[in-house]
Order: sequence, then structure tokens, then C-alpha cells
Amino acid sequence: MTAGADGEFTGKVVLVIGGGRGIGAAVAEDFARRGAEVVVADTDRLPSAYNHYRSTAVTGYAEAHELAGKLTAEGLSVTAAEADATDEDAIRRLYRGIADGPGRLDTVVNAFGVTHVSTVEQMELAEFRHVVSGNLDGVFLSSRAALPLLRAGGGGSIVNFSSVSGRTGFAKVSHYCAAKFGVIGFTAALALEVAKENIRVNAVCPGMVRSHMWRYLLSEFARPGETEDECWERMRAMIPQREFQTPEDIAGLVRYLASAPRVTGQAVSVNGGMTTP
Repeated sequence: MTAGADGEFTGKVVLVIGGGRGIGAAVAEDFARRGAEVVVADTDRLPSAYNHYRSTAVTGYAEAHELAGKLTAEGLSVTAAEADATDEDAIRRLYRGIADGPGRLDTVVNAFGVTHVSTVEQMELAEFRHVVSGNLDGVFLSSRAALPLLRAGGGGSIVNFSSVSGRTGFAKVSHYCAAKFGVIGFTAALALEVAKENIRVNAVCPGMVRSHMWRYLLSEFARPGETEDECWERMRAMIPQREFQTPEDIAGLVRYLASAPRVTGQAVSVNGGMTTP
């Protein structure tokens, strides 16, 4: 799609937290190409190395800045902001910047998340807490901070990222499953709290996307002597449609949920039939 080819979100302000790379970046670009003023927030440092980057040093904000520069050069309205979704002060600063800058907010997409592989028996309490926090705390902090801005604008939409792991359990990622199931519960509860204020809250549950997270999982679950391609094909066989999902698939659902006036409190899967419903 060319820049400005669809003005569906012209005049709208969209915040994508965790938008520096992968699915989040696809979501940010999708909104920008449909006319939205987009703020892409991400971080270059995580509070723990219990994540699929195996490090506290990451490049989320750097990539968000690069994405914003690329799209701005095409004539789109995209800015980058630095924020760790799990840092309460950073989230306050992020939303204060939106209030002082664009001055309104129509859609918030909480697209961040981390995972790590460990059995329950081998898992440290610190690992459990960090993975749960990395997926769930930010959804709470961002949603809480978003509500006054959404309310002031007459309503809007919050879209939270859960996962296929929020629909069914997977061995060795119990903390990730616990957090992503929690995102769905939080989403349903908040939707009821704000339904009469024209604020809609939904969740998306991506399946297997050939992202950095899934490449990490691939390396952890590869069988002895199995090549990367063989492991990918084994993973593909778990999907009834036999096709991996793409970042663009997920972005399309996020866009729908951001504009669907009668849809709230839902968790919608894009996983090729891995879970039904």
C-alpha cells in the first residue's frame, strides 16, 4: 500500500507500545498508512535477562526511531518515544507527552511481550515474576494511563496483546501462559468497567509468526540434529491451516478492533485454527 492510500484513520491518534519491531511495527505502519498520527513507543533496556533476547540490552527504541524516520520520509505522521511498558514512571511520562503533544488519543495498542523457556521445577521465582510482569504489568499501567485521554476524546479503543498461549497451555512456558491468560481476563474486566463510556477493550491472540520470539522458541525446542528448516516445518504441522501467520495478519485484526463500534471484551485469535475458539 502506498503512503496515504487509505484515510480511514485520518485525524486519529494511535499509540503503539512495543512497536519498534515485528508485529508491533507492522501495526504502527498499518495505522500510519491509513492516515493516523502514530506514536511508536519501545525501549532499549529490559529490567531482566529472563526474555527471548537473552539480555537486558535490546534495540526496541532504536528500531522505533528508525521506523518513524522511514515512514516520516514517506510523508506519514509517525514519532518515536522511549518507554519500558513495565516502568510506571516511564508510562506516566509517555502519556503526559501525548497529552502535551497531540492532545488527544483514540487507540492504544499494547503490543509488547517477553518469553523465556524453563520447566516449573527449574524456574526461579524471579524468572516467573519477570516474565509475568513483562507481559501483564504494562497492560495494566498503559490501560490505566490511557483512560483519561480516551474519555476526554469521547471514547476510543484499547487493544491488548495476548497469545495462542493465552488460550492453551504449553510446556516450559508456564509463566508466559499465566501472563497471557491474565491479559484476556484483564481485558474482559476492564471492558465491562468502561463500556458505557464508549471505550472498547479487546485482545488479540497471535499464533505462530516468524518473529524474533518464535526464533528463540525454535532454538529452545529444536530436537537433537534437527536443522532450523526442519524445526520450522515441524512447527508448521501444528497449525491446521499449515501456514504461519504474518505480522500483517495481526495488524489487520488490530485495525478492525480499533474501529468496530460494537465489539468489546473479546479475545480474538489469529492462529490458523490452533485453538477453537
